Amino acid sequence: MTEKMNLIVNRIPSPTWNWLKMNEIRAKEVAVSSDAAFSLLLPEGMGGYVASASRLPQVRTGLGYDLDRAFETVRQTSRLITIPEGDHFVQPARVEMDLSARKVTGNQLEIHAAHDSEATVIVNLRALKDQKGDALVQIKYDIQKHAVLKLVTVQSAGQGLRVFFDLGGQLADSARFELTQVILGGQSCYGNYSALEGESSSVSTEIAYLIGQDESLDMNYVAIHTGRKTDTVMKVSGVLEDNARKNFRGTIDFRRGAKGATGNELEEVLLMSDDVVNQTIPVILCQEEDVEGNHGASIGKLDESLLFYLQSRGLSLDEIYQMMSRAKIEAVSSKIEDQKTREDILAVLDQREG
Repeated sequence: MTEKMNLIVNRIPSPTWNWLKMNEIRAKEVAVSSDAAFSLLLPEGMGGYVASASRLPQVRTGLGYDLDRAFETVRQTSRLITIPEGDHFVQPARVEMDLSARKVTGNQLEIHAAHDSEATVIVNLRALKDQKGDALVQIKYDIQKHAVLKLVTVQSAGQGLRVFFDLGGQLADSARFELTQVILGGQSCYGNYSALEGESSSVSTEIAYLIGQDESLDMNYVAIHTGRKTDTVMKVSGVLEDNARKNFRGTIDFRRGAKGATGNELEEVLLMSDDVVNQTIPVILCQEEDVEGNHGASIGKLDESLLFYLQSRGLSLDEIYQMMSRAKIEAVSSKIEDQKTREDILAVLDQREG
């Protein structure tokens, strides 16, 4: 079953001036399908199930309610990964989303991390370079007391594919969510909405992106602090080439009762062309006095003295740009513990450079 819908996604929690065109994204005629295109490879002892509907309907996500509405319209089934209480998994769970044979897909996944558990889930979204259509991915997570969930997502897509990659979840006392995302191309909307409800819960987000000719990336990352002594870290590092477009909204919201909470967000953007469009809005909202929040952005081109030095060592401008772009991605991907995933990312970089 496939429906074409108009979606409003990535609505910023605190609107800014309309002329900036950063408050939301209006996506027209998005093909929403109930045809899931992914497979699960789970380590022994980890559960995998199919449910007729979401078990976390109350959980908000970064892209917003319209994606929930879209999946409800096509009666999308949800896949569940359950991490049993007290179990600490060394081997990761792998979610493979291969879009090479499909034009439209709907993928809904929920991850339940029980008390004092720890696991890594790796989501790999693959598509052909000339792939066209829409891909919708929604992942919701429920992390119980003292549990640790490490989520790694890698996307490689060509300029003809629209990707809507939606995340959202809730954290109990001393729960920890570590998110690493590598985005390599496509027309993409990304978002995450983390509700830090439990005392001493924490969210760490690290994102690397490489967006090139006729490609775009729109992001909306939100951390809601209601628990005491909660902590958020957002680090975003990316490269824009040719005529690429990118929007980043990063919101840390300290709500009443979040005493002792901390939050830090930083984006570093490397501009490789005069034709790129970059917009960044780091936001901190505060209803509580006893909190600490910091935000900032570093945006610019390669330093002229660095270019001169590297050229004096025999490198061409194309080689320098390629080397610096690759370094940004490798700096984040090197922190991924899974060797296969790191190799997959390097292979995609080689393909783009070729």
